[in-house]
Amino acid sequence: MKKRKLTKKELKEKQKIETRKFNKTMLISFSIFFIGIMSVLIFYTYWCDTKFAYRKLAFYGNEVPKSLVCMVHNSLQHHESLKVVQNAKTFYVGSHNCHEHLIEYYKEYAFTLDAFIGDTICKANALIGLKIRSKPELVYFNNKLNFKKYYEARNK
Repeated sequence: MKKRKLTKKELKEKQKIETRKFNKTMLISFSIFFIGIMSVLIFYTYWCDTKFAYRKLAFYGNEVPKSLVCMVHNSLQHHESLKVVQNAKTFYVGSHNCHEHLIEYYKEYAFTLDAFIGDTICKANALIGLKIRSKPELVYFNNKLNFKKYYEARNK
C-alpha cells in the first residue's frame, strides 16, 4: 500500500493536535510537580506544629513521656524538655525560667493532686496524662490503676 501524502492543511491540523496534547501533558506535569514541592515545603516548615498536634491527639488516654512536658506549667511541650534534678528527684521544665521558678517555689510546683483520688503527689514520681483530648494541659496520677480509672470515667 502506498502512503498518502498529507496536505498542508492536514499537516497543520495534525501539528495543532500534537501541540495541544503536549501542552496539556506539560501543564499537568508541572502542576503535579508544583503541588508536590509546595506540600513538601509546607510540611517541612510546619513539621514541629504537625508533630505537636499529633501528640495532643495520640497521648490522650496514654502515658505522656516526661521528657515532653513542663512540670511547672503543667503542659505538653513542642520540643524535649530540660531535665532538672532537685532534692534528689528528676523534674522536667520547658525553659530556664521554669527551672528558676521550680527552685524558688519548690513546694508549689513540685507537688500536685492526683487527678482521680485527690491525694498530694510529687510530680517527679507521677504518671502523666492529658486532661482533655487535643489540649496540652496535663494531669498527674499516683499509680497506673488511678490512671486507667480516670480515663475510663472520662470516656463514658
